[in-house]
Amino acid sequence: MDFAGLLDSGPNERSPIREIIRAEQTPVILSQGEGCKIRILSAPESVGDTEIYDLEFDANALLASEPHRSGCIENLTVFSGTLIVTTDGVSETLNKGDTVRYFADRPHSIKAKNRKARGVLIVAGA
Repeated sequence: MDFAGLLDSGPNERSPIREIIRAEQTPVILSQGEGCKIRILSAPESVGDTEIYDLEFDANALLASEPHRSGCIENLTVFSGTLIVTTDGVSETLNKGDTVRYFADRPHSIKAKNRKARGVLIVAGA
Protein backbone atom coordinates (compact mmCIF):
# COMPACT_ATOMS: atom_id res chain seq x y z
CA MET A 1 0.00 0.00 0.00
CA ASP A 2 1.31 3.45 -0.84
CA PHE A 3 1.60 6.34 1.62
CA ALA A 4 -1.54 8.11 0.29
CA GLY A 5 -3.51 4.90 0.85
CA LEU A 6 -2.46 4.85 4.52
CA LEU A 7 -3.81 8.38 5.02
CA ASP A 8 -7.10 7.74 3.26
CA SER A 9 -9.87 7.31 5.81
CA GLY A 10 -12.28 5.36 3.62
CA PRO A 11 -13.03 3.97 0.20
CA ASN A 12 -12.38 6.37 -2.67
CA GLU A 13 -15.88 6.33 -4.12
CA ARG A 14 -17.72 9.25 -5.62
CA SER A 15 -21.42 9.47 -6.25
CA PRO A 16 -22.35 9.06 -9.91
CA ILE A 17 -24.59 12.14 -9.47
CA ARG A 18 -22.34 15.18 -9.74
CA GLU A 19 -24.86 17.95 -9.11
CA ILE A 20 -28.59 18.63 -8.94
CA ILE A 21 -29.96 22.07 -9.77
CA ARG A 22 -33.59 22.40 -8.72
CA ALA A 23 -35.95 24.41 -10.94
CA GLU A 24 -36.05 27.35 -8.55
CA GLN A 25 -32.21 27.44 -8.45
CA THR A 26 -31.69 27.47 -12.23
CA PRO A 27 -30.17 30.79 -13.36
CA VAL A 28 -32.59 32.83 -15.46
CA ILE A 29 -31.84 35.70 -17.84
CA LEU A 30 -34.71 38.11 -18.47
CA SER A 31 -32.69 41.07 -19.75
CA GLN A 32 -31.91 39.69 -23.21
CA GLY A 33 -34.41 40.21 -25.99
CA GLU A 34 -38.01 41.32 -25.69
CA GLY A 35 -40.43 38.86 -24.08
CA CYS A 36 -37.79 36.14 -23.68
CA LYS A 37 -36.98 34.00 -20.66
CA ILE A 38 -33.65 32.20 -20.88
CA ARG A 39 -32.87 29.44 -18.38
CA ILE A 40 -29.19 28.44 -18.25
CA LEU A 41 -28.97 24.64 -18.18
CA SER A 42 -25.23 24.15 -18.69
CA ALA A 43 -22.63 24.27 -15.94
CA PRO A 44 -20.73 27.54 -15.42
CA GLU A 45 -17.46 25.87 -16.44
CA SER A 46 -19.00 25.14 -19.88
CA VAL A 47 -19.11 28.82 -20.89
CA GLY A 48 -17.26 29.29 -24.15
CA ASP A 49 -17.36 25.58 -24.96
CA THR A 50 -20.86 24.07 -25.02
CA GLU A 51 -23.71 26.11 -23.57
CA ILE A 52 -27.31 24.88 -23.19
CA TYR A 53 -30.34 27.13 -22.77
CA ASP A 54 -34.07 26.59 -22.33
CA LEU A 55 -35.77 29.41 -24.25
CA GLU A 56 -39.32 30.64 -23.62
CA PHE A 57 -40.85 33.27 -25.88
CA ASP A 58 -43.98 35.35 -25.52
CA ALA A 59 -45.98 35.82 -28.75
CA ASN A 60 -43.85 37.75 -31.28
CA ALA A 61 -40.90 37.98 -28.87
CA LEU A 62 -37.47 38.50 -30.38
CA LEU A 63 -34.01 37.43 -29.22
CA ALA A 64 -31.38 39.17 -31.36
CA SER A 65 -27.67 38.41 -30.95
CA GLU A 66 -24.44 39.92 -32.12
CA PRO A 67 -21.92 37.55 -33.78
CA HIS A 68 -20.22 35.05 -31.48
CA ARG A 69 -16.69 33.72 -31.83
CA SER A 70 -15.61 32.58 -35.30
CA GLY A 71 -16.91 29.09 -36.10
CA CYS A 72 -19.64 29.15 -33.43
CA ILE A 73 -22.67 26.98 -34.28
CA GLU A 74 -26.09 27.13 -32.62
CA ASN A 75 -28.43 24.14 -32.55
CA LEU A 76 -32.08 25.00 -31.87
CA THR A 77 -34.90 22.48 -31.35
CA VAL A 78 -38.48 23.72 -31.04
CA PHE A 79 -40.62 22.13 -28.30
CA SER A 80 -43.76 24.22 -28.85
CA GLY A 81 -44.99 27.02 -31.08
CA THR A 82 -43.24 28.35 -34.15
CA LEU A 83 -39.82 30.04 -34.19
CA ILE A 84 -38.18 31.94 -37.01
CA VAL A 85 -34.36 31.80 -37.06
CA THR A 86 -32.46 34.39 -39.07
CA THR A 87 -28.71 34.34 -39.54
CA ASP A 88 -26.82 36.65 -41.86
CA GLY A 89 -30.10 37.63 -43.56
CA VAL A 90 -31.30 34.06 -44.23
CA SER A 91 -34.47 32.93 -42.39
CA GLU A 92 -36.03 29.54 -41.64
CA THR A 93 -39.38 28.84 -39.96
CA LEU A 94 -39.39 25.98 -37.47
CA ASN A 95 -42.33 24.16 -35.91
CA LYS A 96 -42.63 21.76 -32.98
CA GLY A 97 -40.01 19.01 -33.27
CA ASP A 98 -37.88 20.81 -35.88
CA THR A 99 -34.15 21.37 -35.36
CA VAL A 100 -31.90 23.85 -37.12
CA ARG A 101 -28.13 24.23 -36.93
CA TYR A 102 -26.74 27.55 -38.05
CA PHE A 103 -23.67 29.73 -37.96
CA ALA A 104 -23.78 32.16 -35.06
CA ASP A 105 -20.55 33.97 -35.87
CA ARG A 106 -22.65 36.57 -37.71
CA PRO A 107 -25.71 38.59 -36.64
CA HIS A 108 -28.59 36.23 -35.83
CA SER A 109 -31.98 36.16 -34.17
CA ILE A 110 -34.81 33.92 -32.99
CA LYS A 111 -38.40 35.17 -33.11
CA ALA A 112 -41.65 33.61 -31.91
CA LYS A 113 -44.30 33.69 -34.61
CA ASN A 114 -47.74 34.88 -33.42
CA ARG A 115 -47.87 32.85 -30.18
CA LYS A 116 -45.81 31.59 -27.27
CA ALA A 117 -42.99 29.22 -28.14
CA ARG A 118 -40.34 27.18 -26.38
CA GLY A 119 -37.15 25.45 -27.42
CA VAL A 120 -33.71 24.33 -26.37
CA LEU A 121 -30.59 26.05 -27.72
CA ILE A 122 -27.17 24.40 -27.69
CA VAL A 123 -24.32 26.76 -28.49
CA ALA A 124 -21.12 25.01 -29.58
CA GLY A 125 -17.88 26.97 -29.57
CA ALA A 126 -19.31 30.11 -28.02
